Order: sequence, then C-alpha cells, then structure tokens
Amino acid sequence: LNHLDPDSGTSTELFEKLESEGFFILASSNELAIEEILPVYYTRQQVEQTFDIGKNYTGLLPVRIQSEECLKGHLLITFIASMIVKRIQLELLNHENKRTKKLNPISLFQKLGYQRCSVFEDKIIIHEADSKANQGYKLFKIKVPEELNLGSR
Repeated sequence: LNHLDPDSGTSTELFEKLESEGFFILASSNELAIEEILPVYYTRQQVEQTFDIGKNYTGLLPVRIQSEECLKGHLLITFIASMIVKRIQLELLNHENKRTKKLNPISLFQKLGYQRCSVFEDKIIIHEADSKANQGYKLFKIKVPEELNLGSR
C-alpha cells in the first residue's frame, strides 16, 4: 500500500474497497517473496488445525505416560488419528450439500458409535443405521452387510 498513489483511479477504488471491507495483514520476521506469503500462512494454519484436532478430539493431552517409548507411541497414534480425522473432515467438506451440511467428523463418529447389532451363536445381524451414519457409509463407499455368519463354534 505504501507504493500506491491514493489520487490515481485504481488506487482510489482500492482504498475505498479497503475502507468498506477491511484488510488482512501478515507480519513475519522471515523474509519471503510476496507470492510465498499466503501459501506459508495457510500451511501454518493447517498445521495448527491438525494439532487442535489432536488436542481436542484424539486424546493428545493429557499425557500420563511412564517412559519415553510410551510417549513416542502415544504421539504417533494420536498424530495418525489426527490425520484420519483431518482427512475425514476434508472429505466431508468436499462433498458438502444440503443433506450432509451438518455432518462433521465428530458427529459422524457419534452416529457410527450408535450402530447396533444382535449377536447370536452362529451370526451377527446388523441393525439399520442412523441416516447420518448411512451418509458416512455412502460417502466413504462402505458396504454394511445385513448379517455376518460366524460359522459353527
């Protein structure tokens, strides 16, 4: 903005637009080319979202672990879980429509958690799923069988 002349036609239009809509400023101690600034910012934002998912949805914290090996294992598992949740979130956003608009990873997991079945000696009968669970099954191309034969025990 320092290089713009406020008296020129395009600059005046720009300043009017900034006045009405506002502007967004990124400050950094790193020297970056102008075309690199937004990609770096969005990458940072995605990393922060991944850690937010890990912290809030996949049990990253609190950590009550006795050894460094257990900590590394815990971090690996929660990082993998975070990536899965993030991938599901992106997939849900990519296929968002009027019917799936309110479907997010957490509500999807809750609905899938309500999936019920009846267990018998030789088979398991899967009950009809909730409509949101069915949306998830359809979106991720998961075929849910009506029953599973266990064979003779």
